[in-house]
Order: sequence, then C-alpha cells, then structure tokens
Amino acid sequence: MRMTAALRNVALALGLLCSAGLAQAGEATHWVTSWMQPMTAQVSNQRGPDGKLLRDAGGDPVQQRPVVQDITLRQRVRLSLGGSRLRIRVSNVFGRQPLAIGAAQLALAAQDSAIRPGTSVPITFNGRSQAQVPAGEELLSDPLSFDAPALSILSISLYLPGKAELADMHPLQHGRVRWAVSGNAVAAKTLEGRTPVTGLSADNGEHVYALTSVEVGARPGTRGVIAFGDSITDGHGASTPWQSWPSVLATLSNAAGAPGLAVGNAGISADEMAADQLEQPGAGIAGLKRYYRDVIDRAGVTDVVVLFGANDINRGPDTALSPTGAHARELIASYRLLADVAHQHGLRIWAGTVLPFSDDDNWYSPQRDATRRTVNAWLSKAEVFDGVIDFADAVEGPYDTRQPPAGAPVPQGIATVCVVDEGVHPNDRGYAAMGQVAFNALTGARGKVAAPCRASAAPAVP
Repeated sequence: MRMTAALRNVALALGLLCSAGLAQAGEATHWVTSWMQPMTAQVSNQRGPDGKLLRDAGGDPVQQRPVVQDITLRQRVRLSLGGSRLRIRVSNVFGRQPLAIGAAQLALAAQDSAIRPGTSVPITFNGRSQAQVPAGEELLSDPLSFDAPALSILSISLYLPGKAELADMHPLQHGRVRWAVSGNAVAAKTLEGRTPVTGLSADNGEHVYALTSVEVGARPGTRGVIAFGDSITDGHGASTPWQSWPSVLATLSNAAGAPGLAVGNAGISADEMAADQLEQPGAGIAGLKRYYRDVIDRAGVTDVVVLFGANDINRGPDTALSPTGAHARELIASYRLLADVAHQHGLRIWAGTVLPFSDDDNWYSPQRDATRRTVNAWLSKAEVFDGVIDFADAVEGPYDTRQPPAGAPVPQGIATVCVVDEGVHPNDRGYAAMGQVAFNALTGARGKVAAPCRASAAPAVP
C-alpha cells in the first residue's frame, strides 16, 4: 500500500513530535549540591593505662570504631536551593566493610525528631528499598519527587539492620540534628519514647553520620558554591547549625529576589590544608587530599570558596612553640595547587583571607602573625584566583578581653563583639558579616553588613 504525500507529511510531523517528547523526557537533570557535610573517620586512638597510644606490630595506632546493629538514624539538614526532585548521598568512605541500609525515608522536619504529617516518602537505591554501601565508597539514591522549598529543613531516616561499623561521620553541628533509636522507625512520626541508642561519638546528637549530601534538580546554569575550609567554615562557635558563614550565604542567596545559589559546606573542624591531623583521626585528612571528593566531584559545583590556613599556621613556624610547622611558602604552594585543579575542571575559585587570632590559648606569636600577613598579602594580589573575599577585614577589630604583657605586640584579632572562645572563631555576628561579604563578592551585590565588627567598617562591596 502506497502512502500519499499528505499522509507522509502527517506521519513525519507525528514522528518529530514524538522524538521531541522523548528527547525532553530523557533530558538529563542538572543536579546541584544543596546541602552537604564532608565525612571524616569516626575512629578513636586507643590508649593504655598510662595514657600513651597503643600501637600495633607495624607501629600504627590501634584504632576503634563504634559498632551498630538494628538502629534508625534520623537526621535533620537544611537545604539551600529548593526543588521538586531530590536525591541523597550516603557515605562509607572510611568503612572497612559494607554498610547495609534496610530502609530509608525523607520528610519535611517538624520539631525535634518529629516529621510533618503527610510528607514522608520512601527513598530507594537502584529501585530497591534495601542497599549496600561498599567499603570505601558512596552510594547515590534514586531521584524522588518531593517538593522542598528553599531553606527548608528535611528529616532523613536511615535504618541500619546489620551489625556494622559506623565509620563515617561529620562532627559538631552546633545543635542537635541527629536521633538514634533501636529498630526500624524510618516511617515513625516521632522518635520520642523509643529506645535510644548510646555509644556513638556524641550522644547529644550534634554529629551527622553517613549522610553526606542532598542534591536537588535545578535549572541549567544554576550556580553551585562549595565552601572549603576548617572550623571557621564548619561554623565552630555558632549558636545553631544554621549560623555558619556558608549558611548565611545560603540564606542571602535564596531570599526573595536573590539569584538562588546552591551552597554546600565542606568545612571540617581542626582540619589543615597541607597536613593530616595524625593524632586526631576525626579532624580529617589534609584539605589537599580530600579536595576531589569533597569539592571537585560534588554535583553541580561551579564555584569554590577556600578558607584555610589558621590551623596550618598554628603548627608553626614558631620553633619555640611548634618546630615542624607550616611556612607561608607551603601554604602559598597549596593555594596554587587548589586553584590549578579548580580551573582544570572549569570551576571558579575564590580565596578567603586568613582571619586574625589573639594571644589567648597560645595561638598568637609574632612569627605566626607574620606568616598570616604574608599569606594574606599574596592572596590579595595573586592572579591565580577568580576573586578574593576579605574575610579578615570583615571581622578584624579591637580584641581586648585579655591584655598582653607590657611591651608585647597587641594584635587586633577578631573584634571582641564578633568573637567566641579563645579569640580564634567568630560568633554569630562575625559569621553574619562573613556571609554578607561572601554574598557580595560572589553575586556583585552591595549589601551592607547589618552589624559590623568594628564601628568604622565600611559597607562591604565586591
């Protein structure tokens, strides 16, 4: 049977429509990292009765990890960018054996461990509710339809049925974000009244376990920012889990009329850029070593903000305090490497100036402060970065809670009104100032710091 020209035209048109529909249906989703916390090893070095480290036959410290069985972990995370398609990433990077997942659920969080009624949906992995996260790897869930507004707080529950080491964690969320109970309770409306599990690294619920990121389907061209650093990026000293400078950046970026950036926090407290924390396994491996996993390989990243240096400088180079410490040239070489790798992967990289520190708790010495100033002077002029964010200027000011001995130099430090603890970490006011200058630099905005750290601080501009 021969087809007439008219029929051929109709068939061709239908074919083109079907092809276009199939192409649109199969179009790849642009995933961005809307929340993340990098994992570190949940291990502790065992010590003998004399307090000295126990070592094996090879001379390495004897380490232990908590073992769990038949427990539900419920954890709260706050998204930056919202969306209607989500997926989660579970980590077993530091595990020595597979981590079994028996069930998982996602919901909008209510008060404490409770979830909002009618919002809970199952999470699957390769079409199944059960999964194994191989030792040394991460596992990505299937995409799921879920309406999550920007800055919404999610409740993610994982049921771990088998006996296994829970090796991966992120410490210190500055407020309770995790509940652990016996049995499978992923669909429970609340975990109150259930048998709590003890023996994890922090029974007060301030650590995150195994859950390392939440990714959101976004419009093509959406920018994804990863903040990469140590405790100052992690938010040490903040009053809540949502007051770190990356959290402030996320809030500003997703307010009404704002550009809608996805922001992930890749800070680890006590981490160094150039050296591992050998005596503190939970403090993370060197930033240079985890750069690919925690930054380059994250979904949708377009911009990296690097803020390292304080811990490296605290190791030296003052030989009277730390004979093996980092020199300015070592930090500068590390910064160059981070910039080169970012540009090789088509990413923009922004350098944050190293914050000042006081003489409290033996952080300050003339040599250490000279190292910091040398590094910051190089950062401010280096052409290897796409921009510089002057965090140091945003928080610097009179630090007068402790007077140095007569004749000793008096460093400015972080302004007293913007500092917490020993004069090293900002408080909420300091983090708010940092978040504002980061937002200004990344977006070209000219927003003023609402509560400057010094009265003479000029409005922050890019």
